[in-house]
Parts: sequence; structure tokens; C-alpha cells
Amino acid sequence: MYQELLDLLTEHLEKQDQLSKLTESQLLHQYGYSDVHSIDFIGRNEDANVTKLAQYLKMTRGAASKIVKRLQTQGLIDVYMREDNQKEKYYRLTKVGKCVFKEHEKRHQLWIKRDSQFLKNYSAIEIQYIKEFMKDYNHYLEEQIDIITKKD
Repeated sequence: MYQELLDLLTEHLEKQDQLSKLTESQLLHQYGYSDVHSIDFIGRNEDANVTKLAQYLKMTRGAASKIVKRLQTQGLIDVYMREDNQKEKYYRLTKVGKCVFKEHEKRHQLWIKRDSQFLKNYSAIEIQYIKEFMKDYNHYLEEQIDIITKKD
């Protein structure tokens, strides 16, 4: 009984990945999920720092710091300090980072438009059941992540 649902979830993830590769530009292919979502966060938030980024991505500050270093090395973000706070490092997008940000936003809007059309086939009650299932499942997955990351 559960195996069929797990197989369907696996198929869903594989198809989402395939659709992403078919619909996004080559520019995004060279960056990982966490990289692109970090760029998105930095592009949307003034004075983004590693603590805020880690909270947004639901990961440790150490993991977020690694992403920030990688993005900086790739020339996607700049580091700066504010005059009123010379201890904290903040991040902003470079010209290249802004290109990745805009491409991701365009891709995200296409995804919303495409999948919203599909979801219109379901009633409000059915959507509510699906939402509850997804919230519960995501919460369960977060707990599993926490268990694993606390072991390390």
C-alpha cells in the first residue's frame, strides 16, 4: 500500500527535475538548488547575512557559510559591511548574480503558471487535503533532516 505512494512520490520528483532541465536556461544548470535559492534570498533581501540565509534555507550557519563562499568565488555575490556595523558581513548580488536571480524568477513564474492550471482541476476540499498531506510530509522530512544533521 505505501510502496505505490512512495513510487509515485519518486516519479513526481524525477519528473519535476526533468521539467526543470527542459524549461530552464543553461545558465541555471551549472548551479545547485541551494545556490540558486541562496541567490534568490540575497536578491530579495537587503542586508542579507549568513544567519538570515541559514534560517531561510533551514540549515546550519556553517552550511550556509560554505554556500556563501562558493557564490563569492564564482563571482555571484559581493561581501560588504555597513558603516554602523563593522563586525557583520552582508551580501549582495553582482551583475552575474543578478542575471541568475532574474532567470530563476522567470523560471519560477512559469512553474507557478503551468502548475496552477493543473491544480484548477481539483476542488477546494481536495486542495486542502493535499496541502495538509504536504505540510505533514514536509514536517516529517524536516525532522529526519534534523536527526541526521545532529549526528554529524
